[in-house]
Amino acid sequence: MQSKLPENLKSLRKERGWTQQVLAERLGLTRPTLGAYEEGRSEPKLSTLIDIAACFDITVDALVRGDENERLASRIQGEGLRILTVPIDASSDRERVVVVPVKAAAGYAFGYGDPEWMSQLPTFGLPIKELAPDRTYRMFQIEGDSMLPIPSGSYILCQYVEDWMSVGGLRPHVVITRDQGVVFKRVENDLTRGSRLVLHSDNPAFAPYSIEADDVMEVWRAAAYLSFELPSALDGQPASAASLRSALDTLRGEIDALKRAES
Repeated sequence: MQSKLPENLKSLRKERGWTQQVLAERLGLTRPTLGAYEEGRSEPKLSTLIDIAACFDITVDALVRGDENERLASRIQGEGLRILTVPIDASSDRERVVVVPVKAAAGYAFGYGDPEWMSQLPTFGLPIKELAPDRTYRMFQIEGDSMLPIPSGSYILCQYVEDWMSVGGLRPHVVITRDQGVVFKRVENDLTRGSRLVLHSDNPAFAPYSIEADDVMEVWRAAAYLSFELPSALDGQPASAASLRSALDTLRGEIDALKRAES
């Protein structure tokens, strides 16, 4: 099969909005060398092909031979190379859960594949039976009211999703996007027909919207959430026995006062 590297390389670069100089610097190449690859005047060695594929989050095969549809399908199904930095507990050899607080959420879309950046985030162990020991989990803090009654500031515990075709059904997920960063929504899967995910909020004040598959960087399925905002009786929760007795005493007093006024 004829190599499609020159056209694929140029197309991928332009999708990201990068100049030849920007991409060349990312790959440790000179701009003329990269230009020769894009024009088909030179072919990169295997180690360089691997670096290019990793830079665009695809397989070497998709980079060299695949067309746009094949490349997208490979990426959606997790067959392309994806960099997932996972901390390991040295004493137990088990994965630790990375916590991504709101302050770090904006940088996560750029630093998620950088071990040095990821090492600055807090981690913890969570050995409970509801979580499979062979899965990768991450905790993202959310902000905003779009997913009420889960309050802003809550932490969403999520499981990593490799094959994006498995998401959907309006189940809640954390989606990492190039433009919006960390997004917590219910997901409708339209990857087969429209190459996109449709995101829905639990708060009806927020309208659904879609994101293109090429804008998606990671998908995490929500498993649980942690909130430090405890519900109160005024929020429609059951009142305590003490408060009920107090209300009854007040009501009895008002009834007695009415009877005295009538007599």
